[in-house]
Amino acid sequence: MTFNNKYENYNYYIKKLEISDFNLLYNVGKNPLIWEQHPEHDRWKEEKFKIYFDKGIKNIFGIYGVFDKKKDKIIGSSRFYEHNKNSSYIKVGYTFLIPEYWGTSANYQLKLLMLNEAFKIVDNVRFDIGKKNFRSRRAIEKLGATLLFDNQEVNVVYELKKNVFIN
Repeated sequence: MTFNNKYENYNYYIKKLEISDFNLLYNVGKNPLIWEQHPEHDRWKEEKFKIYFDKGIKNIFGIYGVFDKKKDKIIGSSRFYEHNKNSSYIKVGYTFLIPEYWGTSANYQLKLLMLNEAFKIVDNVRFDIGKKNFRSRRAIEKLGATLLFDNQEVNVVYELKKNVFIN
């Protein structure tokens, strides 16, 4: 299973990043405010961000940069990961956006781009979210995702079923 290198709508596009894009993404990801509700709250540090980025590059589905089309600038990142054929799910996550886009439709539009592709091949999409990351939890709940697991200390898992997803 593979995904395209680029998806877009009227306002945003996501494109698969390459190793040479580290500085491009780090320049927006080095803001400590982005990570304050995240379990790894010091991911803004370059050495920690490098681990995050390298894992994304090595991920079988890659790591996507999120871009504002009108401003032609990168505003964050997300990825597909952990595909389970037997249970017909894939995870979408490791998402962050710069604070300027919080409270806008950017995250919703990003997720729509990714969900529309994921639901072509799976029946469920799961999201690992930091237990205390209430901003992300609310955003996923607005899409119709429901809490699947809350038995971990650090993360919770939400699931969105294809038959519930309304685009």
